[in-house]
Amino acid sequence: MNKIFYQPKNLWFGDCMPFYKDGVYYLFHQRDTRKPKPLTDPFGWSLVTTTDFVHFTDFGEVIKKGEQNSIDQYIYAGSVFQGKEGLIALYTGHNRQAKLTGVTSEILMQASSLDGIEWEKEGEASKLVPQEGYDSKDWRDPFVIFDQERNKYILVLGARLPASKKKPTGRLVYFESDDLSEWVFKGDFWTPDEFNMVEMPEIFSIQDDWYLIFSEYSEDKITKYRIGDSLYGKWRSLKDEAFDGKAYYAARTVGTNETGRFLMGWVATKMNNDDLNIYDWGGALVPHEIIQREDKTLGVRLPETITNHFNKSKKINSIEINNKYAKEESTILSSLEDYFLLETQICILEDTKEFSMKLFVDEETQEGYEFTISMNKASLTFGKTPNYPWPQFFDKGLERPLNLEIGKYYDVQMIVDDTIAVLYINNTALSTRMYNKTGTALSFTVTEGAVSTSEIKYLTSYQSGF
Repeated sequence: MNKIFYQPKNLWFGDCMPFYKDGVYYLFHQRDTRKPKPLTDPFGWSLVTTTDFVHFTDFGEVIKKGEQNSIDQYIYAGSVFQGKEGLIALYTGHNRQAKLTGVTSEILMQASSLDGIEWEKEGEASKLVPQEGYDSKDWRDPFVIFDQERNKYILVLGARLPASKKKPTGRLVYFESDDLSEWVFKGDFWTPDEFNMVEMPEIFSIQDDWYLIFSEYSEDKITKYRIGDSLYGKWRSLKDEAFDGKAYYAARTVGTNETGRFLMGWVATKMNNDDLNIYDWGGALVPHEIIQREDKTLGVRLPETITNHFNKSKKINSIEINNKYAKEESTILSSLEDYFLLETQICILEDTKEFSMKLFVDEETQEGYEFTISMNKASLTFGKTPNYPWPQFFDKGLERPLNLEIGKYYDVQMIVDDTIAVLYINNTALSTRMYNKTGTALSFTVTEGAVSTSEIKYLTSYQSGF
């Protein structure tokens, strides 16, 4: 049971449409009942609010799903933004029966609210229907941004061409409006020719740099981003094009550059709560705080409000592990709790093959889960060790690029919330699930090299805010 990362009781957290106003984060989201399995029981949009990602107020389903034959049988993703007289929600109405019969199954719809809690559904957004030349079964996830230079509202959404679903025709299209009422279709906004669908788009700027966030499920199934010189510029990839690994999906940001910008995505469960199984749709909300590095890439870190909510702290002396010719393991703690935060700094002292942080280790067999930093591969991965009998863990997609320098100290945070584990190092995150804990120990290892740490802080006693 989660204590740290928000999940509705006996339900699973889906795509989040966040909105920020007056210090409050309004987290509109889908809730999956898993009856009988993910994405089979229709849902609307539910709402929780928070000011710190620790304490949450639950308002339940605020934009109600439609009847079985309604176009909004399911309410898929969209966005919430400030209109002239209140809040506007543009969302995707989806009907499962229509999709199965091959007719238009996704329609953009609109609702309005004065307070973000009580909503009035206004039906189909007639100016935003699927356009000729595009697939009417994939037309979703609208996002609205105001273009200050041209004094126009821009709406982008995910679409694709009416071709085989295997063809990489996924793209973003866009509309323009002067008043959020009359919309003019402008055509393609971004055509990467790389994915079969582009989901959950968002655009924002940091100083003079523009960022386009999106999720895709045909290649890596993760949330990615691109950078551009303007709102309408050419979008290109940087060295690190993602925020997290495959277990983290459908993320959008909330907040401002002044107050802090936070990424709202969900960490998926695994089918039947089994390490060897594939990922489900939906899980628990995990917030990352976004930072812009000097090279313009976007990194993430754990929100400080979560760090500050642990009540107990144990300090462990710094350690150094050195073995030039084999793998050396040092136990840090013998009895881990299921909810904790570990903080330290790590320095690679010399040419090193790899080092790792192992958790829930059986001290006799040395079996456990392992975050591994490979200096040779310049990567961060998660898996189970020993991987015997093969395989012990479904780890596809649990990899992040990570380039570290010898002699430099790097901040490390590892947070565990029951079955969820997230490692942050050098503002790079990797989230995962783990269901078969064989032991209780925490250890650090080095393989053919040497590493040292600063003082280690082990933080526990987290009081759940939901």
